[in-house]
Amino acid sequence: MRQVHRQIQWFPGHMNKTRRLIEEQINRIDIVVEILDARIPAASRNPMLEEITKGKPTLLILNKSDLSDDVITESWIDFFKSEGFYAKAVCSTTANGVKGILGECRKIAQENGAKPESKINVLVAGIPNVGKSTIINSLKKEKKASVQNKPGHTKDFQRIVVSNTMTLIDTPGILWHKFENATGYRLAVMGSIKDSILDMYTISQAALIMLENAWPDALKERFNIEDFPETEEELIDLIGRSRGMLKKGGVVDFERACNIIVKEIRDGKLGKLSFESPDNDERFSPEIFKKLDM
Repeated sequence: MRQVHRQIQWFPGHMNKTRRLIEEQINRIDIVVEILDARIPAASRNPMLEEITKGKPTLLILNKSDLSDDVITESWIDFFKSEGFYAKAVCSTTANGVKGILGECRKIAQENGAKPESKINVLVAGIPNVGKSTIINSLKKEKKASVQNKPGHTKDFQRIVVSNTMTLIDTPGILWHKFENATGYRLAVMGSIKDSILDMYTISQAALIMLENAWPDALKERFNIEDFPETEEELIDLIGRSRGMLKKGGVVDFERACNIIVKEIRDGKLGKLSFESPDNDERFSPEIFKKLDM
């Protein structure tokens, strides 16, 4: 039996620095734009950021909407609006919907008392790997914010003037110190936690659990599976054999199999899938990960 991590721990030193910097700047901030992963809007929402920016008008951007289920994404938009937030779905890789962000920020500012010519500061934040820098680059139309598909890339604040009346304040990707394991598993599968925090075997198990419960047909079709075996370990073995990932003696190369499972989910190879819902949908219950915590 392969060993499974029972507790997810995350203690990045620069996160505390980022929190302090945001707290120091918050009185100068007019609007908060938080970038979320449209596939996991709740898990990618930072409660620590929400606490620091409480009372500030907040626009929630559900990015990677090209990878999420359209109906569920719309239900998240409606939910966030019912909670008093502004919300918008975009796709940063195609820039679909991105151009409207600045206009939305100006509209929000005016709804909250700013004059049309007032200068406004927009804090742009989000957890690692949700596409924040790509969105900022699209807004600026120049690569002022560096982009790299690894969590924790941006290290310092950047002030980016996008017009005579609007400045974006880019922050490093920031997580919080403690979260429920179900949230941690979802973040790990989507690549918002460094793969070194959890081993790839555990991440692939979590990924398969998410798919088996919510999107079994997509999983079967992508990896040519007829029936699910009893355990995720057996399923990884089955997928490895289906893809011809064999070592000497006909043994499945588990490392390769785990890597391809996670990569194809992150890349959207299984279709437009969401892994959280604002409703009490049992397919997305935290209880589905219980077997990983045993």
